[in-house]
Amino acid sequence: MMKKLLRRALAAALTLCILLSAAPAAASSSSAKEKGLKINYSGPADISAGQNAWILSTKINFTFSGTVSYSVTDMKNKTVIYTDTRTGVTAGQDISWPLPYDDAGLTMDKPIKQVRASFLMDSETYTYDVFYNLQKKDGIYFLTVEKATWYPNNTACSFGPAFRDVKSWLTEKWYLFTPIDLSIQGRQEFEYIASNMYVIGKVYVDVYGDQVTVTYHNFYADQGGNTETKEEFFTFFHDLDSVKNVEPETMADPGYRFGWPISIENDLEGDTRVLLFVRNRVTYRDYVNNSHKLTRFWPNLTERKQLREEMMRWMNE
Repeated sequence: MMKKLLRRALAAALTLCILLSAAPAAASSSSAKEKGLKINYSGPADISAGQNAWILSTKINFTFSGTVSYSVTDMKNKTVIYTDTRTGVTAGQDISWPLPYDDAGLTMDKPIKQVRASFLMDSETYTYDVFYNLQKKDGIYFLTVEKATWYPNNTACSFGPAFRDVKSWLTEKWYLFTPIDLSIQGRQEFEYIASNMYVIGKVYVDVYGDQVTVTYHNFYADQGGNTETKEEFFTFFHDLDSVKNVEPETMADPGYRFGWPISIENDLEGDTRVLLFVRNRVTYRDYVNNSHKLTRFWPNLTERKQLREEMMRWMNE
């Protein structure tokens, strides 16, 4: 039923996911771009055009003569859904390869699937990842092929107001802070936001007796998620007046570590009305694993604006 609906629907604009990653099968590890492997994508908007209507076109711009093996793999099931081999390939030759569309296993509950196109030449494999995304609008199903984007070494903070909005001289960066009431026993959780663009996980603040512990979790970390933490930093401020610097590289190390208990009485001088500042660095991809895409962070959604306003009111009481 789903396939029939898909074939009747119009696809949204199709964009090749150019995740250029050279996966070395031999000694060479240079990327396709460095080696001069040019890839172009073309395809119709109408899914009913058929399996072989979407095309990857390759042109080798380096010295080469021999065989190119091509395969397309469903990364969720690790099954090969298409193979092809061309012999007598030479540099400068334009070759078209079918990029089969495959909606098997896609539902509105599980709408995303990663498919990997691989080219093997000169004992080196070049891979190109494509994400099929099943969507529904006005009762019509459509399938898009979307680009996955890497965000290297970006900052990540817990949800809250931005320092630049309340103390503009501190920073021009979108560093967020979280006003927290540490008199509340138990767990409080907050969105963990990277690049001020995507919600990549959760930040947890656990209070038990005199001790507070701060931890975080990257979404799908145990399901093939590719978010990688590069640097960790967090601290507490007593209030906005005490905030003089928000760049961890030039701040004194407070000695706090994620997962380590902190004494409210001894380390925070008994202050239970504090500002939490998390500023990690992460490398992540919007398609966080082979079947999920991160949720965009829209700061001006009504519920987020209201939550920030409540945080500011409580902080200023």
